[in-house]
Amino acid sequence: MLGMIKFFYMNIIDFILKFPEIKEKDEKYYFFLGIVSGLNSKEFLAILDTCLIQDIFKRKILINKASASAPIWKISDNDDLFKKVYSVIDSLDSYFKKESASMILVAVLSYISKSNQYKLLNYFLQSKYTNNRKRAYEYLLNKWSPEYLKVVEKAWQDYEDYSIINLLINKTPKEFLVDNREKISSYFNEDNLEYDFRLKILRNMFYARIFDEIPSVIRKLKNDDPISFIFIMKECNKKIEPTWAIEIYKKFPRSRFLSRWYAEMGLWKEILKIEQNFFNN
Repeated sequence: MLGMIKFFYMNIIDFILKFPEIKEKDEKYYFFLGIVSGLNSKEFLAILDTCLIQDIFKRKILINKASASAPIWKISDNDDLFKKVYSVIDSLDSYFKKESASMILVAVLSYISKSNQYKLLNYFLQSKYTNNRKRAYEYLLNKWSPEYLKVVEKAWQDYEDYSIINLLINKTPKEFLVDNREKISSYFNEDNLEYDFRLKILRNMFYARIFDEIPSVIRKLKNDDPISFIFIMKECNKKIEPTWAIEIYKKFPRSRFLSRWYAEMGLWKEILKIEQNFFNN
């Protein structure tokens, strides 16, 4: 029985390694997809480096398999997968093959040992490829650890990616934001803020983080952009005058946010004491 299992194992690996090139999502593609989807971690490891240098369709199947299986495989198995891909990624002969390898590494990132997570995130943050750095920024935005501060700072100094700003504003210490206020502010071009609402929210989060350091900027914002001012005050748990709040609400009655922000700030009780028939005025 043991010999039969070994015979089958060798056959299925050999079969995959000798499988012809896939040029489209035809019957060969779905046949290969089905076979690979049933592999265990050791079998997948055995075909990995060979298939990584083959056609894009095989590489996509590898990525899908890693994404589906990493959450249920043992950490030790995922560590083996990480080590295999990490050892070959820089030797791959095209950017697109390296991209496929990076996507497999991202698929296992949450399921490998802490030491390998640190190694991989350092690799991504120092990568010359923008997509790798973005992958690290996105991961750290949800799973931040202060131990990454230095390498994140270095990535920002070396590459000045726009995509890192969200991470800096949300996760780095206030002191870092204050020290780098001028450089970070340069990412918030006024012309772009007018048309990019997400960029304006990011700018407002930045101002909220350094609120006490920029009183003149906040005062100016109250006149020039009262909606942003109110958001910042809410984020900082600051009060605004109910009479002024009424004035702004009546100027922007269709705002998607003001009513909820006022509720979060406890303003409606005060406003309705002043104007009991507020909605009918």
